Amino acid sequence: MSVLIIEIKKVKANARTYLGILILWGLGVLIGINVWHNPQLLPLRYLGFRLSGLYVPGLTLFPLALIGPIVTILIAGETIAGERIKGTLRMTLARPVSRRDVFLGKIALVVLYAVFIVFSTLLVTAILGILLFGAGDVIMPADLGNLSSGFYSLESGEALVRLLLAGTAVSIYIIAYGSIALFFSSFLNHSLASPIFTLVLTATFTVLENLEFFKPFSPYLITHHFLYWQNFMIEQINWTGFTGSLTIIALYIAACLCFGGIIFQWRDEVS
Repeated sequence: MSVLIIEIKKVKANARTYLGILILWGLGVLIGINVWHNPQLLPLRYLGFRLSGLYVPGLTLFPLALIGPIVTILIAGETIAGERIKGTLRMTLARPVSRRDVFLGKIALVVLYAVFIVFSTLLVTAILGILLFGAGDVIMPADLGNLSSGFYSLESGEALVRLLLAGTAVSIYIIAYGSIALFFSSFLNHSLASPIFTLVLTATFTVLENLEFFKPFSPYLITHHFLYWQNFMIEQINWTGFTGSLTIIALYIAACLCFGGIIFQWRDEVS
């Protein structure tokens, strides 16, 4: 716990920490304002549908899944490689604390940051949404990609539970990217090198996923599961699709943290 507290103090002194949070909160507020003024939503009102405040945080899940990994890998890249180049990592390891505890502290920081940016953004946008539209049942399209497919209604309680489940799914997806960045950070010597390598890997996976030859392998690429949280947004939750994607994402997390921890354990940092 003391190692985590030290890591939190370090990240609190980093301007990137607040920049990422402010960007996500700002996007959430802009989404709420757009929903209020968007003329495309007027037909729903004409049909008698009452928009719920929980509709707004639901719309923020997509930008969270898109931008959340980017701001998180910036933090993850700083935790090891950034300290290595500054010389503070050597000082930390010279103290009577095990490398395992130091690495576990950095993992805990990434997890905590990912969960915080997701659920703080959902909270901010939920408050904004309730102020704009009030509470109540949520009207959802039967097909998220096709509004003409019809709609279904969710009671506010169930809508909140689904929002929390989807938020948890997005958090795990972001943690996976943080784990990849930690893996690269465990052996690279620049704080920006880890985020760059992680983004290059993401771009590579995106290209491979769209190549016909690699189609059979696409389910094993993390980018393939970018929208897996949407399994909670359809009328009947697709638990099979969710657990399948979660398994792949969990394997990325486990592999990256395992190999990253091994490298961090045995890499010479003090000589």
